Amino acid sequence: MTSAHRVLTGLLLAVYVMIRGVERVGTRGRSVELDAMGRPLGTSRMALTAPTVGAFATILGITGYLLWRYSTLTVQIQLAVGIGAAVLGTFVATWAVAHWAKQAATQDVVDERYLLQGHPAQVVASIASGERGEITYVVGGKRYATEALSLDGDPVGAGTEVVIDRVEDGIAYVEPWVLVEQRL
Repeated sequence: MTSAHRVLTGLLLAVYVMIRGVERVGTRGRSVELDAMGRPLGTSRMALTAPTVGAFATILGITGYLLWRYSTLTVQIQLAVGIGAAVLGTFVATWAVAHWAKQAATQDVVDERYLLQGHPAQVVASIASGERGEITYVVGGKRYATEALSLDGDPVGAGTEVVIDRVEDGIAYVEPWVLVEQRL
């Protein structure tokens, strides 16, 4: 593989990293800590993922090319310097991105009413026109029940699949799934 191929491979992996973004590597559903919607949270950590491999390959390719083209060092020294630069650069870049992403996330303002927006639920006690009924939904493997009102004020029968629009003061505002599906 020529240096040009290495640089191209590194650049393609770098673009992939930019598109894919920074991920939280967690325990895939076995985490005790859940977010407000019941999704498992993982801790940010360094891992051998496509973004880190892409950063490593990009830095190694650029450094290797520059050393090969403009230095008189032996191939072994060029390789050692390239790998060292790639490891250091990957570590610094990953730490910087994770640090900046964490700061941006702490400044987000979350509107609690819309945390379950779009979440499926089922009506268990009919919702009459302008009157409350009851729905159940599952979050994080646990079943929850709450009072519900129809979003448009129309009655919704028991057993109907609905979608939660928002939850205000413990009351879910829902819309039948068939209406949502028609708009899609």
